[in-house]
Amino acid sequence: MTAPVLAFDWFAPVHVARRYPSELGGAEGDLRDPFERDRARIIHSGAFRRLQGKSQIFAAGWSGYLRTRVTHAMEVAQIARAIASNHGLPGSLAEAAALAHDLGHPPFGHNGEDALNACMSPYGGFEGNAQTYRILTRLEPLTTRHPGVNVTRATLQGILKYPGGKDGHPALYVDDAQDDGGWLYDQGMPTGQPLAPVGGSVPPRSIICQVMDWADDIAYSLHDLEDGLSARLLNHRSLVSGEVIERVTTRVRHSAAHLPGAADLDTAAVREILQGLYARLDDGYSLTPGTARVREVMGGYVRRFVTATRIQPAAAHSQDSAFAFTLLAPTAAQLECAVLKAITQELILRDQRTGVYARQAVRIISDLFGVLLDAASHDLDDVQAAILPSETRAALRDTSTEAARARLICDFVSGMTDAQASQYHERLFSARQSSPFAPL
Repeated sequence: MTAPVLAFDWFAPVHVARRYPSELGGAEGDLRDPFERDRARIIHSGAFRRLQGKSQIFAAGWSGYLRTRVTHAMEVAQIARAIASNHGLPGSLAEAAALAHDLGHPPFGHNGEDALNACMSPYGGFEGNAQTYRILTRLEPLTTRHPGVNVTRATLQGILKYPGGKDGHPALYVDDAQDDGGWLYDQGMPTGQPLAPVGGSVPPRSIICQVMDWADDIAYSLHDLEDGLSARLLNHRSLVSGEVIERVTTRVRHSAAHLPGAADLDTAAVREILQGLYARLDDGYSLTPGTARVREVMGGYVRRFVTATRIQPAAAHSQDSAFAFTLLAPTAAQLECAVLKAITQELILRDQRTGVYARQAVRIISDLFGVLLDAASHDLDDVQAAILPSETRAALRDTSTEAARARLICDFVSGMTDAQASQYHERLFSARQSSPFAPL
């Protein structure tokens, strides 16, 4: 732990400020700190509960022991808290950011995100991180007094993984950025000094966001691999085959090119990492490693990746800023993590069994968006508009542009669980009749 981190006041007014200041303090007798209240608001939100029905890697409901998006969020939160605790950061803040980080994911995981982004491309696009911000500040109801759940500024900054935007889309949707009005980065500070660069500069990520992102990488690289082994989609003996080594090497070069040394990573380095994983998993006797052995191995990687981190002060930032620190992990650890992620990307996501499911997901999202936007673009009093929920129809009456209508439909579709989207699609497009009294 560095002295500046230990001396940092996370409970200064600028960090615990809420967009709607009437809720700055807790109820009488509530001794929780502001970030513990944020964590509670996130856990009790409908958006968080819906994550139990959204895919992580495997479809929600395929098996009772495979991870869903909600168990992934919980594991990321546990890892983030461990990293934060090691460095003297507030664990409740790291947990809150980690629990919230995937709230904006649509049905069917990244396949659904890609499909919805394609549908929204004429209207500003779709990106899960921007949707998470939108849920926390606008869509998730907490009280009649204001929209959103009104979490602290530090928590909101902690979920913005792409403050400079991603894939050509801005960090926040246009209407959300307009509503924010500069509050997130406190451009209206009395001193005139914003918390982070504004204007033409790309804001950095807060130290809490960096912790959450590394915890997310750790969980994704190990827990999805664990599920692949448990589901028998992977055999640990195949990990040291020449074909797998070459495929994983190519995948790392492509998907992790931003990491130092990834673009020119050679098969010898990947072979060493995969042989190390195989040696830990193999007991010299069993055809497949048992559950206890797999979890023991994955736990060892988690501990190593967590304890390998350190924090150093960032240049050109006030020591009163949440952006004044940088989380560092050794390049070797980052590359090893990327190789483990590439196993999932190459051998699970590109397996025919999951590939068929991915194609089905794209079709469901695309069909739903198209028919719902068509209904939203015509007479809302017409019977055809009744396929939309009453709350969405009411909101649509206040829109004046096609882009605004598309964003509302996007909000509706992205909030569905996998099962809701599949059932809705079947009701609308299947010739098989179902009871109109069955819930959607």
